[in-house]
Amino acid sequence: MNTIIMERHMRIGQFAVLNNTSIDTIRHYMSLGLLVPEKVNAQYDFDENCAQDFHEISQLKQIGFSLSEIQQLILYRRIGKLTGYDRRLTYTSFFEKKKEQIELEINKLNIMKNNLKNELIEMRLKLEEDKVVKREVMGINIASLELFACPVCEASIEITEGIIQRGILINATLTCPCSYQMRIEDGILYTPDITMMEHEEKEDTEDTDYSQYSESYIDEYINTTDIEYLKKIHVGLQWSLRHIPFSLLENANILELGSGHGYFMRHMLDRFPENSTYIAVDHDPLKMIWLKKIIERSHPKCNVIFICADFTQIPVKSYSVDMLLDIAGTSNYAFEYTDFLLEKIDHLLKKNAHICGGYIVFEKFVERSKIPLLYRKNFEIQHIKAQLKALNYVCMEEFISEPVEKGGPLEDYFVDGEKVGTYYYRGKKKI
Repeated sequence: MNTIIMERHMRIGQFAVLNNTSIDTIRHYMSLGLLVPEKVNAQYDFDENCAQDFHEISQLKQIGFSLSEIQQLILYRRIGKLTGYDRRLTYTSFFEKKKEQIELEINKLNIMKNNLKNELIEMRLKLEEDKVVKREVMGINIASLELFACPVCEASIEITEGIIQRGILINATLTCPCSYQMRIEDGILYTPDITMMEHEEKEDTEDTDYSQYSESYIDEYINTTDIEYLKKIHVGLQWSLRHIPFSLLENANILELGSGHGYFMRHMLDRFPENSTYIAVDHDPLKMIWLKKIIERSHPKCNVIFICADFTQIPVKSYSVDMLLDIAGTSNYAFEYTDFLLEKIDHLLKKNAHICGGYIVFEKFVERSKIPLLYRKNFEIQHIKAQLKALNYVCMEEFISEPVEKGGPLEDYFVDGEKVGTYYYRGKKKI
């Protein structure tokens, strides 16, 4: 007799195993009143009634009923004391309503499926059209040469070799009287240190991560980056979009330090006036080549110049930049150098130049921090503010993003215990 009772009465763990489910699921059903075991000596006792209830819940779930709907059905059975005939009559009514709901859902899903199919057809047609359309290679407008100067002696430069097509330089050699030479390759201006060293050596390096230069890199980056970090990027882009004084930049020269994969540039480029010049600078040749191809597809309305150079050797004339975009340059520079990058390029800016910056800031540093002690000051908000003030900038607007604990494949500076935010700054040189 006791053996039979033991087979029909069991604890929650045994009941979960017998029904091929988890203890958490059983507890959830109990909280909804779907399962009502008896509590004996601080332990729940599951009997044959619980087994029948669980079986019915599983069957009803399989045919599409939600747990709230199942609650109602089971209460009808429990409280109504229905006969077999009454139960079938009541359930038939419920099932008919559920069938109608499912048919409506199927119709909605079919409409969604057809809409999605049409969108895919349109997208594939456009992709085919894009393949047929010849990519218009962007180069350096001959009129833009007046912006350039030798980073060594600051003298003007001249074209000593190259072909001009419709006023555009695609491949050429630019030379200064001091014999300093720069090369334009496929529309990108390279300073000699990049051309001789990084451009050639990086392509031959076996451990180069070429995935970040692939067509699908943006998709891969988004899929492998912490969602909170992506939200932080978006918030920063929106803040910049709202606070950059685009209307004041007619005929302006805009310089971006550290264009990288163009997260900032690609969002902002069309906002700049048609008669402005956007100078994108980065020291990574492969990133610059990748970014240029992406920008060429968007057919920007303003003049765009791509320069591959060390940040301290930018071949632009002194006092020629109307607006500095320091979204990534200074922070990236700070990982390798202890000085503040903007001191090195301050001579390029006009005396009334605008600035929009984004600076990586750490809430605190832990013992295992990847940032060496000597480099940490350039990641501290008070030091950044002091440096900007020392360079004669007047803060007009500022904003600090919510700190995050993880980044993406390129943000390898995160360690447990450290939170990192971004200090966004808009200012203007004080005349």
